[in-house]
Amino acid sequence: MTILWQSPAETLGEHIARLTAVEAAADSVQAWQPLFVPGLLQSYAYACAAIHATTPALPLEKVSERAEERRHRIDRIGRPGARTIRVVVDESALYRPVGGYETLVDQLECLLSLAALQPSLSVQVLPQGIEAHPGLAGAFTLYRAAGQRAVFVEALTSSEITTRPEDVAAYASSWERLHGLALSPRESLELIDGVRGTLCRRLKTA
Repeated sequence: MTILWQSPAETLGEHIARLTAVEAAADSVQAWQPLFVPGLLQSYAYACAAIHATTPALPLEKVSERAEERRHRIDRIGRPGARTIRVVVDESALYRPVGGYETLVDQLECLLSLAALQPSLSVQVLPQGIEAHPGLAGAFTLYRAAGQRAVFVEALTSSEITTRPEDVAAYASSWERLHGLALSPRESLELIDGVRGTLCRRLKTA
């Protein structure tokens, strides 16, 4: 596991493969996403739109490949048992029409289904109007496996998996703050379902 979590120079494909391996090995996943529904929970159409929006120069066949890969991530790591997957997403992501409003509705329905079918998954929403918080610095994901911890941080042109204790501690502290500010899982799913219902009604009358 130590070798897997090291960060040598690598191609993008190798980096994605290593991240997938880290994710599959982890017994705890804690993700924060302020802009999109987290990649771990994205539907195929939503993932295509999100990937194309953030990497417009990427060939469409590569967009499709990455979106298909994202769609299967939760199936690989959502096994029952000791594993826990806890996600906090900013409320603004629930209204952002990535791929259009029909795609957003499908994504919200997918999110509700995953939360219902995956006992290891907990989804929480950070409500709009909340005070300033450390998550404003950007998205991140914390992993724990066999007593080791790592954090994944992604930017526009780069991404990093690090096990440096000071980095992991900083992001773990940020996660606890975000988790404390977020709505409960029950309240969060009620909010997601309410947004989905409002969008459905708007689409029917449009």
